[in-house]
Amino acid sequence: MRPELDDTVAASNTASPVQTATAPRAAHASEPAGPLITGQQLGHFRIVRPLGAGGMGEVYLATDLALDRPVAIKVLPGGVARDPTRRDRMVREARSQARITHPNVGHIYFIGEEAGRLYFAMEYVVGQTLAERLAAGSLAVDDALAIVRSAALGLREAQRNGITHRDIKPSNLMVDGHGMVKVLDFGLAAGLLGADDPPGLAAGLLGADGPPEVEGRRPKAVPPEGAVAQTSFAGTPLYMAPEQARGEPIDFRADVYALGATLFHLVAGRPPFEADDLGTLLSKHASAERPALPRRSGQPRTTIAAIDALCSRMMAPARGDRFATYDELIRAIELASVEHMRPAGFWVRSMAALVDLLLSTCAVFALFVLGQLVFSRGGGEVGGFVFVVYAFSRLALIARSGRTFGQWLLELEVIDTATGGRPALGRAALRVVLPVAAPGIGLSIKFTLQLYDYRLNGLGEAAIAMSTVLGPILLLWASMHSVSKQSIWDKVSRTMVRYRARRTATI
Repeated sequence: MRPELDDTVAASNTASPVQTATAPRAAHASEPAGPLITGQQLGHFRIVRPLGAGGMGEVYLATDLALDRPVAIKVLPGGVARDPTRRDRMVREARSQARITHPNVGHIYFIGEEAGRLYFAMEYVVGQTLAERLAAGSLAVDDALAIVRSAALGLREAQRNGITHRDIKPSNLMVDGHGMVKVLDFGLAAGLLGADDPPGLAAGLLGADGPPEVEGRRPKAVPPEGAVAQTSFAGTPLYMAPEQARGEPIDFRADVYALGATLFHLVAGRPPFEADDLGTLLSKHASAERPALPRRSGQPRTTIAAIDALCSRMMAPARGDRFATYDELIRAIELASVEHMRPAGFWVRSMAALVDLLLSTCAVFALFVLGQLVFSRGGGEVGGFVFVVYAFSRLALIARSGRTFGQWLLELEVIDTATGGRPALGRAALRVVLPVAAPGIGLSIKFTLQLYDYRLNGLGEAAIAMSTVLGPILLLWASMHSVSKQSIWDKVSRTMVRYRARRTATI
């Protein structure tokens, strides 16, 4: 669908009788006479002008005469209307798509049939497809990640309604005038070309917008649970998952693959694989090593590396190696996006930890003063007690509220990278214990030796001193070399520290 910015055409008071595709089809239904012309009516829709055409049919801008609004009319190829099996499947898919209510999904309003034409009336989106945006070059990294995340949200809702798109590509993703990403043509890509279609239909596979749809018969196979068993396959070879190209049963992970190939294209400015013929192209998707994303001037190397790793998993040749759920995929996209996650770095995290340490020290000294204890063994006993209070208070606060007092003061929070919520007690314990493990062990050894009047030599004192700064050194390294600024204890506990996000309803 190629939208334009024309005004709505005024509705007429008259309309021709409507035959919906769910009604019994007359045996003498006429064959379509040719392309629709301006002013012609199709059901209660009046054609304004053509928007585009391809192997999947013709698309027109039209006016809904009942509601006086612009719509996009997709007239499907004649072979679909003539084949009862394919026609019934298209009707079922249209009904499924109509149940999807999500801001990132292009809505379908109506399916009808008239004069031998099977057609859909869909939301007319005023905006620009990603294929059109790519004509001007690659997108900014954060823009590409935000678009792919929005598309994944729409695809997740489709999967919940039992729909696999099967033809994700830049021209099926549109950004409207409000910046909202719309996934178009859900469920319309499968089974649109048949054995009776002319052999030249798959010509010109490597056009600028990505090749048109191709099809072939699939081998007989028992579809796995949740998969779509194909009597034929369709898709766009530049973005097609290997199992889809082989005509095997597919599930949502084929869409994940295509979305990964689209993300690569958005960031690199070119598809991940290109070739002069279809067979070579499909073979590259199945077995060739994907090229690395190129470096971009002004873009941190860590950011490109994070997106490259994301594309690698989304485009894994074996679908079992891809993301197991859309929730997992969306979380990974968010972790790769600095703009979305706003991870906290070395300085602000150090300041928060220093505040917590000072508060723990004050609390311990207050206890000692109130208890009228005498520090007969120097500061070692007090220091160890401060260390214990510091660790346990952080653990309790993170598990309870997702942030310590120092993090609250600096508008930070600790999140579980798998769920986006506050970490469970076990993960909170890991992230608290690991960074203080080395200095804790060192101080414990020193304190134990002092009890027996042993003194460390210079090398021992240096080792303990190094253990106390090991955590800050590792945190500084992570802040400089990781887009998510996750230290080793963050990664082990699968948590991260970020600037506190404004709470909104989950779509």
